[in-house]
Amino acid sequence: MKIEKKNVYLFEMSDVMANQAKLPYSTGLIWSYCLEFESIKKNYNLADWFWFKDTENTVKNIFNKIKNPSVVGLGSFIWNWKWNIEICRLIKKKWSKCLVVIGGWQPPMADRSAGFFKEHPYFDIIVHGEGEIAFKDILIENLKENPDWSSISGCSMPVRLLNKKKEVEIVEIEEGLKISSSKILKNPSENDTYVTKPRQRIDDLKCMPSPYLNGLFDKLIQGCKYDFEATIETTRGCPFGCTFCEIGSKYFQKIKTQGNKKIFREIDWLSKNKVVFVWNADSNFGILPEHLEIAQYLIKKKRETGYPDKSKQDWAKIHPFRTLKIAKILYEEKMDGGITIALQSLNEKTLEAVKRKNMTDGRLEEVLKKYNQNELKSYVEVILGLPEETVESFLEGICKIMELGQHSYIAINYLICLPNTPFGDSKYQKKWGIKLFETRSSYVHVDNSDIRNEDELMVIETNTMKKEQYKEAQMYRWLLLYGHYLGHFQYMARFLNTHLKVSYLTFYRKLMKFILKNNKGFLKEEYELTYNAINKVLKKQGPWGRELDDVRKNFEWQFEEVTAIRSAQNKNRLYEEMKVFMKEFELKKDVLSDLIEFQKNSVLDPFVSYPINIKVNHNIYEVITDSKKLEKSKNTYIADGKNYQGNLYEWGKEVLWWGRKYGKCKTSITNTNKRNLGI
Repeated sequence: MKIEKKNVYLFEMSDVMANQAKLPYSTGLIWSYCLEFESIKKNYNLADWFWFKDTENTVKNIFNKIKNPSVVGLGSFIWNWKWNIEICRLIKKKWSKCLVVIGGWQPPMADRSAGFFKEHPYFDIIVHGEGEIAFKDILIENLKENPDWSSISGCSMPVRLLNKKKEVEIVEIEEGLKISSSKILKNPSENDTYVTKPRQRIDDLKCMPSPYLNGLFDKLIQGCKYDFEATIETTRGCPFGCTFCEIGSKYFQKIKTQGNKKIFREIDWLSKNKVVFVWNADSNFGILPEHLEIAQYLIKKKRETGYPDKSKQDWAKIHPFRTLKIAKILYEEKMDGGITIALQSLNEKTLEAVKRKNMTDGRLEEVLKKYNQNELKSYVEVILGLPEETVESFLEGICKIMELGQHSYIAINYLICLPNTPFGDSKYQKKWGIKLFETRSSYVHVDNSDIRNEDELMVIETNTMKKEQYKEAQMYRWLLLYGHYLGHFQYMARFLNTHLKVSYLTFYRKLMKFILKNNKGFLKEEYELTYNAINKVLKKQGPWGRELDDVRKNFEWQFEEVTAIRSAQNKNRLYEEMKVFMKEFELKKDVLSDLIEFQKNSVLDPFVSYPINIKVNHNIYEVITDSKKLEKSKNTYIADGKNYQGNLYEWGKEVLWWGRKYGKCKTSITNTNKRNLGI
């Protein structure tokens, strides 16, 4: 007799960005493992698998494709959480007996799942931690006439799924690892939360199946109209315990490896199937010596086939010179634009509060110098809004990084409250005075359409930085990223730093005061437009960015990018204003004129046809790059760069968006009498 198979539907929805759809790696791992079991293959049918959002893949359209689901499995993250809620409400309303299972980083950990099912009754089971084995167990249990869901370890579920409902044992799980306490709950309600015993982590990832290698993704990509992004996982876990990161929990502290042979075979698949971009889900790439071989293999395949073209890694927090070697070969092959130095803060009190230890200043300076000597682009990451940070310490930290010679880029990230970090814990919030505000998603560079409906919880107030101070820090973020790291004032600041020993902190403090006092200036206009946009963000009335309809309609740019675009449209006005500001530093008139001319032509301009000559009467370039003494002498510098023929969108996309971390906003400068040193 033919068995009527039960329908399974999988969801791992991601936004399409730059025409690239991200393959559903997490649910791919889970379903690959399930297919190892004959009882699942015999009794279940993967009816459909949904993995990217676009105007065709709306909630309504996808819901209409679903037929008689038995089990729905969803990978849940901050970028698809509201989407998942909406589809599951519809599914449960029509098919009340369908089992809805969620996993991923968004649903709460076991120790925070109390009350979850009262708020979200359309979900049935949360899988905590690694999901491969747990989802397999759920599918097998689902085949029984009277399934015992309490037997599935590593899960939370509502009491309504249990056979015994008059009294249940409620356990407390510590760090996802062990039961710390328990109590008997009498006469629980249907949607009270029941937590099963913890599930141990997978011992040997090398033996786990891969959706790249078992043909699963071959079927998935057929007929897809987008380019592909893919994920590899060279290691799983992280030995560090940073409080702003979910993988910093003790559950994931032990690193497990996939084995290079398996990774090489996955890279072969990526190469064969023309995957454009590969994300490495390793939190510390470069922490192990064998990671060099993986980078070399990526390069080998790109040379053979052209794919993958680009890769992105999260670099190890330790072993900076090992990561240097790996990053350098990827950079030279144009696979990775540089290396991230994740500091998050330079304030010692903040680092202690978030349980993070950085390199000392001397060590950091040594690392930055070594990267520069190897002509390897690097950028630093910091987070705005961490505990114990003030506006002053935030600004001092950024300017201190400048003083150490980091001028290519600093990524100043917003502090999103990821629900399973300590920032999602009420005790931690109370300790540090943390207040959360729900805002629209902080993702930009996508069309501002109705399919982007996700929200995020942002930390925008602590004991040491109240809401108004947070907005002040945001405005310094805008000024520093636009002015220094998108290049518009960087050379003026560096010249003053070298020639007159003016600190970067002094320069940018003075510039902010000048902007606020100048009622009619271009920079004051941009300040007010940005400040008003941030106010709208914090009232959930606008996005974390601004739109420019004359560049591209319904498209969001980051705040500093908008000001950079408008600067290209108002170049002469901007630098006439800066000439007034720079008089405060009492430079001689001819020196100031030369410096403004050099600065103005050192930022890549979409309206200029390159190369161009910059003729000045002083050695401006050498003062900035080599700390030379200022001398009066005729110099002709050649500024070169890609020509955009006035196409602001292409220039904005390639220079301000894709290239911002690697200094693409600046022209290449050559002294006609000397070699190109690059600044």
